[in-house]
Amino acid sequence: MNLRTTCRAAVTTVLLAAAAAANSAEWSDTFIGYSRGSGFRDPGVDTKVRKDIVNLTHVSGYSLGTNFFNVDMLRSDDHQKAHDSARNAQEVYVVYNTTLSFGKLRKSPVAFGPVRDVGWDAGFDFSSKNDAFGGAVLKLLTGPRFDFNVPGLFAVSALAMQSWGNNSISGADIKYDLAWRLATVWRFDVPLGLPAVFKGWATYTGPTGRDGFGNDTHPETWIETSLLWDLGSLAGKDKVLYGGVGYQYIRNKFSNAKTIPGTKTSTPMLKLEVHF
Repeated sequence: MNLRTTCRAAVTTVLLAAAAAANSAEWSDTFIGYSRGSGFRDPGVDTKVRKDIVNLTHVSGYSLGTNFFNVDMLRSDDHQKAHDSARNAQEVYVVYNTTLSFGKLRKSPVAFGPVRDVGWDAGFDFSSKNDAFGGAVLKLLTGPRFDFNVPGLFAVSALAMQSWGNNSISGADIKYDLAWRLATVWRFDVPLGLPAVFKGWATYTGPTGRDGFGNDTHPETWIETSLLWDLGSLAGKDKVLYGGVGYQYIRNKFSNAKTIPGTKTSTPMLKLEVHF
């Protein structure tokens, strides 16, 4: 799959999904979340950083599939400053993904073995940070998705990824090589005293060629997961307020070599979510 085919497939799928969703929303969940952890790491920063993260998330289903949108707004502690400023560094990370369900398109299940549906994913990631490195990246992703027949959600996608980036140090615009990403997402209801949900996602991304300094990139592993209790159920307000713990693990963050400080993260988090 070349760049032109990847971009055309991603853009076409997103436009079709947007047109369909505008007229046929079946269900939706929107929430604001807050997370805090003290063990975050970033490449080139040889110390742990505490980060406060506010996120806005929307997921919805429509007649042909699902849509997912999330924006994370991150603020570092005093160990990571904004470029040429005494202010703490800030970062934004945006993700959008739409899935067209082949079963819904056919109006009959596309199932085999443990798979209950097959679909096609398309979307983008965007990030930007105002620290001394000043990195910004845009990624387009598209590929097949397989939803498994489990009491909850468990899906695996095989995605082609084309990305572009730049930073304030090298001063170069980079077009990375076409890469492949294996992505999974899960969500399960679990009874643990109160109703609770165990959810998360994980990605494994292959090398993307050379970075802005001419160095080889490396495979990246990224895992985010959380266990949240339905605290609102204590007051008779089910599925409104959730609280609990989360965990982030990253190896070779942003495809950097493990020999660079700050490329491995392993940190717990405290998390809250308010659903609307």
